[in-house]
Amino acid sequence: MAFDNKGQTLPFDEDVEKAVIGSILLNSNALEIASEVIKASDFYHTGHQKLFQALIDYSEQKQLKTLDFLSITSFLESRNQLAECGGAAYIASLPENVTNTASVSVHAAKIKELSLRRSLIKNAAALTANAYDMSSNIQKVIDEGESELGRLAIGTGEANKDHQVNDFIAQTIENIQERMSGASSGAVETGFDVLDSATDGGFRPTDFIIIAARPSIGKTAFATSIIQNMVSKGNSNADSYSVAFYSLEMSGVQVCQRLISGISKVPLKQIRNATFGGGKDRNFNRMMEASNKLYDRNLFIFDTPNMKLSEIRSSARRLKRERGLQAMFIDYIGLIDAELDATVPRFEQVASVSRSLKALARELEIPVVVLCQVSRDAEGDKNEPQLNNLRDSGAIEQDADVVMFLHRSRKVDPEKLVKDKEGNPTLMPTKLIIAKQRNGETGEFKIGFRPVTASFENIDQNVSL
Repeated sequence: MAFDNKGQTLPFDEDVEKAVIGSILLNSNALEIASEVIKASDFYHTGHQKLFQALIDYSEQKQLKTLDFLSITSFLESRNQLAECGGAAYIASLPENVTNTASVSVHAAKIKELSLRRSLIKNAAALTANAYDMSSNIQKVIDEGESELGRLAIGTGEANKDHQVNDFIAQTIENIQERMSGASSGAVETGFDVLDSATDGGFRPTDFIIIAARPSIGKTAFATSIIQNMVSKGNSNADSYSVAFYSLEMSGVQVCQRLISGISKVPLKQIRNATFGGGKDRNFNRMMEASNKLYDRNLFIFDTPNMKLSEIRSSARRLKRERGLQAMFIDYIGLIDAELDATVPRFEQVASVSRSLKALARELEIPVVVLCQVSRDAEGDKNEPQLNNLRDSGAIEQDADVVMFLHRSRKVDPEKLVKDKEGNPTLMPTKLIIAKQRNGETGEFKIGFRPVTASFENIDQNVSL
């Protein structure tokens, strides 16, 4: 008999365990019903665990629809497990605990519940021990605790069941009918017409998205421009998106300066240097209007340098739970602390971060947008970046659902500037290359970079680069 760290017996019900196995011995159809709900490890008694697994293995191995006592005991003897399962007399007595084999699903559900309770108690004990260990990284302890609770939560639902294709066909048809009726696709609009069109409405929940470019081309500017569009959409929070930005290079103040400059069209340099003439200054008033628009929006900025991966995951889970997080951005993947031993090669550390962020996107059902540098092979104005230019790890390309590159000359050529909405020649045409899209087409498009505000905007697709 097992006890927790307070000396209490771990919860189990021996009679229910006997009833499930007894039902299977009386009616082999009960095995299929029970195995949809529980695994061998869900039983408390080791003998019951081995007996239940033996019943499954024997049924699959022999391809039999009926199970008889003599065959099962012979099978256990061949595996040297008969004594461990209680012996032939004990197994023969198990059907005596059954009043109705139709109750097997109810009994199996009870075994599953008790198994989850035991797992929760054990995980709580381990979490407590780690919290008392002053040498442990507390953020990592929290992250591991949340992950374990998440895995237990999955175990309470139908995630462990086999789903026939008709389950997903039904969901697919239902989604199509909802879309035909005007329901949202669930995509998060970026505010860039060509990008939203190419991705069928915007960034999709569960997508892991990479934005990459050479230095000084505008990775961060493009990300903050998308964030600006997401959070400033409409007249209130009800019309906009809830977004998190993990800025590992710039401070929160610098991020806000860019956002305000992008919305107000006031030069970023003027905002940074505070060269305003007071309340009568038109640019000052525009800057204040943009600040007021952003002030109450659901934008959460984390500006801790070299933020740990566990800290990012933990905070994102909290924001999803408490603030309805709909998208998150990270600038950039190479600055995330993977929390691995320093002897682990760099490419393995980045690969670990990449896999974890992809898993996080699926777990939270939000798009996770991550900035990435490109290798020196892509240097030069004429060398367009390609998938094999993603720096540090090939795993990024494999894990990503969407990979986008920005490309243009670093130099401002006045002859190539195109007009903005106000008709002023202020935008540098920039090529937006969708090099990979798991569920859509790839292609090349054009967006405009405004150097004075360090932001991007929509431009006419007919302009020359």
